[in-house]
Amino acid sequence: MPVVTRRRGPLGTKLRSDRTTAARPIVEDVRVLSEVVLAAWCGLVAGWLELGVVLAQRATNPRITLDSLRTNRHFVWMIPLSNLLIFCALGLLIGWLARYRPRFARALGWRAYVALAALALLMTIEGLYPSARLVLACGIGNWFGPVVARLGTGFPRFRRLSQWVMTGGLAVLAAVWSGRAATAERRAWSHLPPAAPGAPNVLLIVLDNVRAASMSLYGYERPTTPNLQGLAGQGTWFTQAFATAPWTLPSHASMFTGQWCHQLSVSWDRALDATYPTLAEFLAGHGYTTAGFVANTYYCNARYGLDRGFARYEDYYENQTVSPFEVAASSGLGKLLLGALGIPTKVFEDARASVRKSAAMINRDILDWLDARPLQRPFFAFLNYFDAHSAFNPPEGPDPRFGLAALPKKRKDEILSRYKKLMVKELVPGDGPPEQIEREAVTLYRDSYESCIAYLDRNIGRLFNELRRRGLLENTLVIVTSDHGEHFMEHGFMGHGLSLYRREVQVPLLIFPPAGTPAGRRVEEPVSLRDLPATILDLIRLGDRSPFPGQSLARFCRSETTAPRSRPVPLLCEVGHQQKIPRQGHIPATMGPLQSIVAEGRVYIRNHDGREELFDLLNDPLEQHNLSGQPSLRPALDHFRGLLDQLLAPSGPPR
Repeated sequence: MPVVTRRRGPLGTKLRSDRTTAARPIVEDVRVLSEVVLAAWCGLVAGWLELGVVLAQRATNPRITLDSLRTNRHFVWMIPLSNLLIFCALGLLIGWLARYRPRFARALGWRAYVALAALALLMTIEGLYPSARLVLACGIGNWFGPVVARLGTGFPRFRRLSQWVMTGGLAVLAAVWSGRAATAERRAWSHLPPAAPGAPNVLLIVLDNVRAASMSLYGYERPTTPNLQGLAGQGTWFTQAFATAPWTLPSHASMFTGQWCHQLSVSWDRALDATYPTLAEFLAGHGYTTAGFVANTYYCNARYGLDRGFARYEDYYENQTVSPFEVAASSGLGKLLLGALGIPTKVFEDARASVRKSAAMINRDILDWLDARPLQRPFFAFLNYFDAHSAFNPPEGPDPRFGLAALPKKRKDEILSRYKKLMVKELVPGDGPPEQIEREAVTLYRDSYESCIAYLDRNIGRLFNELRRRGLLENTLVIVTSDHGEHFMEHGFMGHGLSLYRREVQVPLLIFPPAGTPAGRRVEEPVSLRDLPATILDLIRLGDRSPFPGQSLARFCRSETTAPRSRPVPLLCEVGHQQKIPRQGHIPATMGPLQSIVAEGRVYIRNHDGREELFDLLNDPLEQHNLSGQPSLRPALDHFRGLLDQLLAPSGPPR
């Protein structure tokens, strides 16, 4: 206990010695430090508990939320670290408060720590309102804070020991996890089996949301794809290629597995399971280095299982970044705090929360990877370009701007602002006629969309030039396609994933086999993207080992004629019930699931309520004349019903 000496002041007052005055700040600093240490212990406990809950949820509940797509790959150590830092900041605040209001700070401390820990766990529960989380957390802290305080102060030795264990465990986990992440691809390379001598490389390019009808390669009047037109003479291109679904996730899953969409587990909240092998898994098992670079970071996200078989798979750049922001945003408390500060963390609420990858970025990523890969091995690379997807903003550059897309930004914003007012029924008389507002907005969207396709085309040309300069095209199989198309009011609505009409499911398909294969072929027969895995393995001389169903399209690349060597198989397209949009009778998928088949020169569509549509494949490209009501075509309808039921019938076990 410090010795206090006193002396008389000039007016007879008693003054403390300098020794006592100097001791007081030291005592207060120790008090602040001890409070921060206590807060750190609580933060570590909360962080490890939150991590345990998150891991348990992932293991027991396969449901995917859109927010979870933006989960950093280092979340296992970032979550405890984020909680630790937030609790330390709170401890510093309470320690500072203890200098002036020690009794209040002592009463507040444990209550605040318990409440904050409860809030961290409550943030992992979906469906709770933010206000409910706060009220529950404050109640838990107020009731159980004193109880935990008695337990915590009653076992100081356990608290000190556990704090060292949790801190050391966090440091080890961060070091090990980061090291494994940094070396994961090279470790995968070291475990690859030998590849066949001279095995061709494979490059699969998907132009997300690009419909064939808007490409000059397919006869469109605007010069949207001059580079692909020039390249088409070097390979085989298909004029009637159809996706298996009108939206990204099931279409990609079908391209990777060769299965029809109804055979797969994928939906907007469910990932692709391991029932069927993927193309990347098969090629990795035959000595290929594999990598995927995707710009559609939503539905091509690794969380959806599309990364299976890829040694490297890049979706969000931010998901691989280690930074103070990523550490903070990894925990529930961090997201809450950043949101309170006005900093966006949800990519679906604010575009500033993530980088939208351009075609130039994807090109840079794949070329950098090609320069670093083992040269003695063949590669399989998958590229997904997203530039022609809404909101249809072509990047700055020399690419053409068609129609209204060439207007100044201010003028375009005015057009879209009036259209949004029309959609929410907030037009005023001075805005103009609704029909004109809608027509102008749709024209602007379509012109911008086609300008984005022109930007994509130029970057595809650049990529081919770079591959040629590196000497890679000679022994590389390149496939260029799309996963689905887009509607611009051709059937009275805009968007995709809403129907099975031609504008949403007819896509480009070009195949450029390795050198030595006949080129310059044009194929008129309808084909499905479901056949891509079987086609790829056939063209790289692994067809006899293929586990993938479907008919190989390699026959069109090799034969002297484009006539098929086997009977054409009906092509199936499917879309589920679109429930994110209100039910509207003219938008088929908002009313329920539907299926279609393309066969024998016709397109047959069966809606959820049994209503049928039948269109002429070649003579009615806009599908405006439904032939299903013609009495002479009743036998054809019976035939198509049987074909569809056969395609939808349960299949046997996977090979």
